[in-house]
Amino acid sequence: MVRGLSFLECGVADCLSLRDLVDEKVGLLGPGGLHLGGPKRLLLDGFMASDRHVLSRSYFGDYPDLLPAVEIVFEGHLTVPEPFSLELTLLCGQCFRWEQDSERPGWFRGVAGQAYWELSQKGNWLRWKCTSTDVRGEEASVWLGRYLGFEDPLDSWSREFETSEVLGKPLSVLKGMRLIRQEPWECTVSYMFAQGLSVKVIRHAIGKFCAKFGKPIDGAPGCFTFPEPSTISLLSPDQLRAFTNNYRARADRIIRAARVVEAQVLTLEHFKNIPCDDAREALMALDGIGPKIADCILLFSMDHYSAFPVDRWVLRAMKQYYRSVKLLGAGSEAPTRTQYVKIVQKARKFLGSRCGVASEYLFLFLRLLDDAKLREELRPYCGEWETVLAMIDAPKSKKKSKS
Repeated sequence: MVRGLSFLECGVADCLSLRDLVDEKVGLLGPGGLHLGGPKRLLLDGFMASDRHVLSRSYFGDYPDLLPAVEIVFEGHLTVPEPFSLELTLLCGQCFRWEQDSERPGWFRGVAGQAYWELSQKGNWLRWKCTSTDVRGEEASVWLGRYLGFEDPLDSWSREFETSEVLGKPLSVLKGMRLIRQEPWECTVSYMFAQGLSVKVIRHAIGKFCAKFGKPIDGAPGCFTFPEPSTISLLSPDQLRAFTNNYRARADRIIRAARVVEAQVLTLEHFKNIPCDDAREALMALDGIGPKIADCILLFSMDHYSAFPVDRWVLRAMKQYYRSVKLLGAGSEAPTRTQYVKIVQKARKFLGSRCGVASEYLFLFLRLLDDAKLREELRPYCGEWETVLAMIDAPKSKKKSKS
């Protein structure tokens, strides 16, 4: 028996929220949970793990107390490397299963390595809590440090570019943002979900996806593992389309990717050990993965720091600062595949072998300049904020491009 929440005898569970049920006064809160009459009977405790009508923590909205408490079994502290910003690392848009705890300022909660975590940074200390003593066969603290990129030489790399016209301002404003080492399968599916959607929409969709097809995490009611390829491979596109912005073709591509991985026709871990460009081409053999998505997967989950995801923000920066990129003639939104490869080659020439890290700084910095809501969200965690304000207020002028 697993503690948590499920609808019984209700075919429309995914369309209802707890607020709807409580506000409409169709239920009665009693010692055993919230019980609804007729077909809309809701139980807060005691559903079988095989029951698939499961609601995630996000459905509770303003009623978090209705969930059983999380059972933290392991916690501790880590000394963080310099520089490190937990907030910028988790909120920059590279991963989608973390959220700020609205009841505890400074705390984040999320699922990583198929375990539930709570994290908070105070100066050079990271406090962490986890429902598992070990994660993926490692001690939880060891796994977490690697996941958060503590081993990466960010300090020395940042100093190399701190006076750069291209990266100087992004590095000073976004000081301490690190790349997370995501798990390859989760990262692959997440970025297949992500195409053309906002970060907020992606987080919501993946949360529902995990609640529907993942497994409940012991000790963390309302939280679920990321679905395995073996589970997704058995679905039909119509079963999955509700989680892909109603895009049936995308649902079909994700299912076919799951079948390829499940049958071991393609082994994602293998791509960590082959050249970056070869790995990109291999990933693009999967329908629905183009060069940008492939480079996101390689950069965020396979330690290929020379992967250089080129979206419209990064393309804009490269064309602005490098005349040779501008002369390639790439459009404002997306380059052709031939242009994409040439842009990546130039990024490696101008920004070095860790140009992928640079791409994330350029991506988030240009989004900050363009998005007032994002500025409001990230301002407390950014350094040299006057740099951002000055660039927003400054009249637009043509910058002299480098070669």
